[in-house]
Amino acid sequence: MRVEVRLFALYREQAGRDRLALELPEGATVGAAKAALEGLFPGLRLAGGLAAVNQDLADPDTPLREGDELAFLPPLSGGEASLDSFGLTRDPLDLKALLAWATAPEYGAVVSFLGTTRSPNRGEEVAFLEYEAYPEMALKAMAGILEEMRARWPLGRIALWHRLGRVNPGEASIAIVVSARHRKEAFAACQYAIDRVKQVLPVWKKEHRKDGSFWVEGFAPEEKRL
Repeated sequence: MRVEVRLFALYREQAGRDRLALELPEGATVGAAKAALEGLFPGLRLAGGLAAVNQDLADPDTPLREGDELAFLPPLSGGEASLDSFGLTRDPLDLKALLAWATAPEYGAVVSFLGTTRSPNRGEEVAFLEYEAYPEMALKAMAGILEEMRARWPLGRIALWHRLGRVNPGEASIAIVVSARHRKEAFAACQYAIDRVKQVLPVWKKEHRKDGSFWVEGFAPEEKRL
């Protein structure tokens, strides 16, 4: 059988390509695909990362079927409806516009978080950060985060936007805005959102310095690691 493989960030660089068709025996698992890929690309090291089958996180024992999309993701470093605004963009984030959108007479609290590129970082000057995402899976993860927030707190409008591409020092890479009737749930939900983004959003960042660049080490849930 044949599955479509996608590789992101560090894995893409190690393999020298971002996608390929992989032939596997019928009934092969994610773990078998991992071993096959590492055999094809000696410089590729997938241990410690994550896998997603058809945009859902998968275990090494997950069976594969003909035509599946199998993505290998390094440890994670981030649409619009009437009350939800979320997505990925290469344009600068406009916090003022998001705050205006989230503010309404029925909400007594509007809380925002803006994550920016820090320089110096760990004592070294940062030229810029570069963000890469698995877009389809990222949008699905964002929608899931907003659903989780609404299940926990009575909220008004929620905005969650993440930059892709180059982000210079002082520029914002992520913006979160939460409105609610009261400040307690607005603060709690905003904190929850950024914590969950760091855990589940398939977005990676590469730090560029004068002396070179490197992918910033991220997070991979223990129970899902390859």
